[in-house]
Amino acid sequence: MKEIYDLAEQYHNDGNNCVESVVKACNDGLKLGLPDVAIRMVSGMGGGIGRSGCVCGALSGSCLVISSSVGRLDPSEKHQTEVYKYTHEFHERFTKHFGASCCRALNRLSFGTPEYRTKCIKITAEAADMVSDYLQEKGLLK
Repeated sequence: MKEIYDLAEQYHNDGNNCVESVVKACNDGLKLGLPDVAIRMVSGMGGGIGRSGCVCGALSGSCLVISSSVGRLDPSEKHQTEVYKYTHEFHERFTKHFGASCCRALNRLSFGTPEYRTKCIKITAEAADMVSDYLQEKGLLK
């Protein structure tokens, strides 16, 4: 969804990290109704989890958004494989689209440079767009 792409790009330009930008854009654009604490919880995941360069924050944010729609509060609700099938499938799509799922593999530029930020914003906005489309495609929006 172009609207979600634009929101994610704007949030990132406003100083939010990759995960915050994806979650906020989807929350606002898709009217997910996530509480403020959900946004607070994702803040440390940016830069591949605390800037460690591991799992891409845009991917993490996307999987968190998916889980907000299909997750469980208690194991008695559903088996974990019912949740994992969606996040696994999205992970595969993300990796196929971008060629990697690791932050440092996706963006090899020097962290903090304008070039790094530009590339990260593009990945973030595309991931937000992809996950919003994915949720619609799978009928997961409530």
